[in-house]
Amino acid sequence: MARARNAKLLWAAGLLAGLVAGERPARGADPEGCLICHRYRGLARLESDGRTVRPFHVDPTYYDRMLGPHARLLCTDCHDRSQVEVVPHRPVSPVDCTTTCHLSSAERLEVEFGHDPIEGMLASSVHTENVLTACNGLLGEPLRAGQSRCLLCHEEPMFRRGGHTWADQEAPIKRCDVCHDPSVVGKTRYYWYWHVHARSRPARTNAGMVRLCATCHADQRVRESFELPDSIGSYLASFHGKATLLGSERTAACLDCHVGPMQNVHVMDSRHQAISPTNPKHLADTCRSPRCHPTAGERVSTAAVHLDLGTTRGIEFFTGCLFVLLIIFTFGPSAGLTCLEMLAVVTGRHDPAHKDRLHLAEKLLAEPGGRRLLQRFTPHQRVQHWALAVCFITLVVTGFPMKFADRAWAIWVIEQIGGLPRARLIHRWVGIFLLSGMFYHLCYVVHYLIRQRRRTGKGFVSTFLAMPMVMRWPDVKDLFHLIGFLLGIRKSRPEGGRFSLEEKFEYFGVFWGVMLLGFTGLLMWHNSWTTRYLTGRVLTVASLIHTFEAFLALLHVGIVHMVSVIFSPAVFPVSPAMLTGTTPAEELAEGHSAMLTEAADKLQAAAAGEASHA
Repeated sequence: MARARNAKLLWAAGLLAGLVAGERPARGADPEGCLICHRYRGLARLESDGRTVRPFHVDPTYYDRMLGPHARLLCTDCHDRSQVEVVPHRPVSPVDCTTTCHLSSAERLEVEFGHDPIEGMLASSVHTENVLTACNGLLGEPLRAGQSRCLLCHEEPMFRRGGHTWADQEAPIKRCDVCHDPSVVGKTRYYWYWHVHARSRPARTNAGMVRLCATCHADQRVRESFELPDSIGSYLASFHGKATLLGSERTAACLDCHVGPMQNVHVMDSRHQAISPTNPKHLADTCRSPRCHPTAGERVSTAAVHLDLGTTRGIEFFTGCLFVLLIIFTFGPSAGLTCLEMLAVVTGRHDPAHKDRLHLAEKLLAEPGGRRLLQRFTPHQRVQHWALAVCFITLVVTGFPMKFADRAWAIWVIEQIGGLPRARLIHRWVGIFLLSGMFYHLCYVVHYLIRQRRRTGKGFVSTFLAMPMVMRWPDVKDLFHLIGFLLGIRKSRPEGGRFSLEEKFEYFGVFWGVMLLGFTGLLMWHNSWTTRYLTGRVLTVASLIHTFEAFLALLHVGIVHMVSVIFSPAVFPVSPAMLTGTTPAEELAEGHSAMLTEAADKLQAAAAGEASHA
């Protein structure tokens, strides 16, 4: 029994020793015992104002894993020992970040390290001590009196790991063991790995950097006090800003433009200073850095990065005004006409001859010859239509999230596609396919014109005007006739032919839209070529035109066209005209009665010819 009892005691002692040994790194990193209390997340204090809560929690993992630049410091290297050596602590003074610190290397040699030189750097930049102090006051004093102004921009940990777990980084750290004996170097290799790794990449993501700068530059009180423009808002509305919102790390953020290559971020100069990378003399080279637009022309710097249409009165402003008017005077009438059509459906108003026309349409569609004469779209045309539809939907899905990058749904769509680079790639090549399709359709139209000219013997102009999709003066008169009917001024609908005026308008709208979107898209895609021969403002104008025209196209297709081919009672749930080539009898009677009359006359003439021949 005694032997068994001794064995159990030895086993318990060994287990305790193992646990203690396992805690060695944490205790070694905290020789002053501060983490005995400060490791608990609930450790905090309610300030005298009764509203502010000051947390005092310190994550022990930070020290255990050497995850930050302060992980090898004692607490009293920053805090006054006389204030924190007793519990409860005496009133603790704010930490001065410019104090020189002492780090111990792997060889136990004391090395001096300090932030005090940064004080002089800030004094010569736009972010002087006075500016930072004023910003702190305008922001509601997030930093207490005497607290270092460095904390307006910096917070722990400085070694950001991008959300990776520690296990994800064990493998690269073990590579250090090839040359460095872990038994000698010990935990220090973790620290130096993060030290090198953190400085081989940006300390913050693009989005994180914009959020940091927005602390002051997006605050209205700060901007009004220093007479600053809304640079954050204008940046986020730009091409670069939208890419940043969608998670891109390959686009330009604040430091890419406002700090020169290999320069100190603390020495940030005003654009009025000669050495500033945003100075007009250096701005072109800043844009043409190896990371951004190395092959662009010198005039790339004239493209607007901080464009505010509300304050400028240049060509960009007038381009926006022009397209607003274009949307009002093109989509507006179409939408108004669609609303009147829906009102007529709700009130049950029909042409007096509607029942006779419907009966004629059903009779003609019941005969093979009649169905052939009433086919409004050939198989070849239907294939072209569906190719256009697939391209349009793909371009909308990949393009509009880039325009509305500040919306949660846009970020979700881009993530489902596989990221912004893939969305851009799909958008561009589908655009090329759409341009190729338009070129093919132009060839198709020219071929049709040549055939019709040979068959009729007329000139090209007369043959072109006789094409079924070309708008003519009678179509304009039919439009006013239709408006009069929908307003209750006239009793009958106009006798529409094979294609209505709305369909003809949409047809030529596709030509206009594809050419405009394609041309501006190519200019932006090949921005290096554009800026070698044209001013960079062309890119800004092209971006505006591309955006407004895409919005106009979506309005027409998503509202006007979808109502006529899906939601109209004459075709609901969908018109089969582009699927089987057969137009419903209700739709024929409602909008294509002239086509019905023409088909009936041809069938009667054919029947009369057969009878006389017999």
